[in-house]
Amino acid sequence: MSSGAPSTSLRGLFSELEQLFQNETQARVSTSVQAAERALAEHLNQSARRLRQAATFAEAAAILCDASARFADVCAVFSVDGSAVTGEHARGADGDIHELRLDTAEAAAFAAILQSGEPLVAMASAAEVSPAVADFFKHTPESKAFLFPITVAKTTVGVLYAVGTVESAALELMTQAAAASLELRQRPARRAIAAVDSGLVRIEAAADAPSATSSEWNALTPADRKLHLRAQSFARVEVAEMRLYQSDAVKAGRAREDLYAALQDTIDEARETFRRDFLMASPTMVDYLHLELLRTLANDNPAWLGANYPGPLSIHGGT
Repeated sequence: MSSGAPSTSLRGLFSELEQLFQNETQARVSTSVQAAERALAEHLNQSARRLRQAATFAEAAAILCDASARFADVCAVFSVDGSAVTGEHARGADGDIHELRLDTAEAAAFAAILQSGEPLVAMASAAEVSPAVADFFKHTPESKAFLFPITVAKTTVGVLYAVGTVESAALELMTQAAAASLELRQRPARRAIAAVDSGLVRIEAAADAPSATSSEWNALTPADRKLHLRAQSFARVEVAEMRLYQSDAVKAGRAREDLYAALQDTIDEARETFRRDFLMASPTMVDYLHLELLRTLANDNPAWLGANYPGPLSIHGGT
């Protein structure tokens, strides 16, 4: 056989081997991606469960910071009392974070987040994050800081601070989980009020020890109170996951003022689960999932949910 170009049979063999290699590589990549997604979901679930067990802000700060270390090179949690900001827990930095104290007057980024209640990104300079914070974390001039508010009862009680390679969506989800846990445990008596349209009891946020004036909450059986708490937790987690895993769809839905069209399959699946597990389980139940969609995704603007959004679920069936 001459030493010229490879024969047709050899070319065919090379082509088959190349295709087999590509298929094997794609299968391994797909398997690796699926394993990584499962590991991430499990990490988020475990962190959320640990946060629900936190009894104090200090405990929640430690859990939140440890959970967030996977999504940032450096992270810290600060407590907020008026204009005073104090370090509570840190990962990726040396020194005692509890000695780190500052006033928002010397930290424009912290002042801005307390005013807006929204996450922000700032240069990690002394002027933006305070000389004390910049020195403690040894920030370089080109560093960027990501700040996420921990908001309880519309008040920012803490800040998650992250620098480096940051997964902002995951950190925002973690701060929301921490805030929800703190709200359930630390917020004083939450007042139960009647829903205007449904005629059912609407619990704005349940209390561990509601005041004597919260007649609707007091009228619930212990089992129904637990069910309401579980329903609220389910709604918050479902909507938070929509923001985390489908952030592009959320942004598009808000831009078009049609969140339901952008997230219909996910919303419908969550509604069916809520109907089955909570609404049909108690005649006192109301649609916390709808309230969370309206509050968190639509920013309290019903029009953003879209003209075809079915509306709140009814205990009597349908919407």
